[in-house]
Amino acid sequence: MADTSGVLDEGKLPRERLEKLLDLTCSSSPEIIVGAEAGEDAAVVRGSKQLILTADPVTFTEENIGFYTVAINSNDIVAMGGKPMYLITTILLPLGTEEQRLQTISREIEEASRKAGIRWVGGHTEITSAVNRIIISAQAIGFLRGKPTRTSDAHPGELLVMSKWTALEATTLIAREKPDICRKLLGEQGYREVLNWLHEPGISILREGEILRRLGLAAAHDPTEGGIATGIHEIADCSQVGIRLYRERIPIRPETELLCNHFGLDPMGTLSSGVFLFTAKPARAEKACRLLKSGAIPAAVIGEITDQPGSVELVDGEQRRALPLFTRDEIIKLS
Repeated sequence: MADTSGVLDEGKLPRERLEKLLDLTCSSSPEIIVGAEAGEDAAVVRGSKQLILTADPVTFTEENIGFYTVAINSNDIVAMGGKPMYLITTILLPLGTEEQRLQTISREIEEASRKAGIRWVGGHTEITSAVNRIIISAQAIGFLRGKPTRTSDAHPGELLVMSKWTALEATTLIAREKPDICRKLLGEQGYREVLNWLHEPGISILREGEILRRLGLAAAHDPTEGGIATGIHEIADCSQVGIRLYRERIPIRPETELLCNHFGLDPMGTLSSGVFLFTAKPARAEKACRLLKSGAIPAAVIGEITDQPGSVELVDGEQRRALPLFTRDEIIKLS
């Protein structure tokens, strides 16, 4: 007999509760032939000749986990030069999870998917003793709209551009995890503004993808764990090129500097979902910045691609030094 107290029993979600949840969160679409339905083991959707496939779990936070799930997976599609179309989720909940919590997560995924134009077509939900916190693993499918913009397609002579600002995602996470300290450091208004960065400008790069879709970028990347420094190193390594960065050009908000300094974090090496890194020929890179700014998305040329593989340097005034490589995200230091 199903528990009616609001706490979910271990195992698969009971059919009646699943149907109720699906009624709240799922909608039909002409692209979906068989969608999220109780008792169906898979979805059937209309496709394309060239698909982009990606998968990412969300494990570092439980707050707003539905929004993170959609953004992180759709960003991978955008960075490869595609349009995200479908999302499948595996939601694992620890024992003792209340049904209201699952409803909140489902509404977050549904809202984020709807705003992004993505169809959430199903997956699996289970309450299990195998986890002690909520875990969502998702898979996204997108349609390629031109040539792939791979991390390995940067060439000497191109410029490196980034949208938004360094450690955008990490700053919002710090504010949620350390509210009392952040209120003291930022003031109540500043604290609330940082919390809202999750939604505006947001940790999605879908708007960047739409604005730049016809511009013809070279390499593109979605920096996540390890921050923009790791993303830049990955472009250099995959493309077998060098990169020269200019510290004064790298956008960083004063709120981010204040919080990262307080907690001893290097903003270059911490969570940066919502930032779009890409390379392009100089005239095209400058045009990309203008287009993004006209769309109310901050953007800046932060460096250049060189013909010196293995050399990733940061120019800071008169000093030059190797850009640090972060094997672990700086957010782990948060305590």
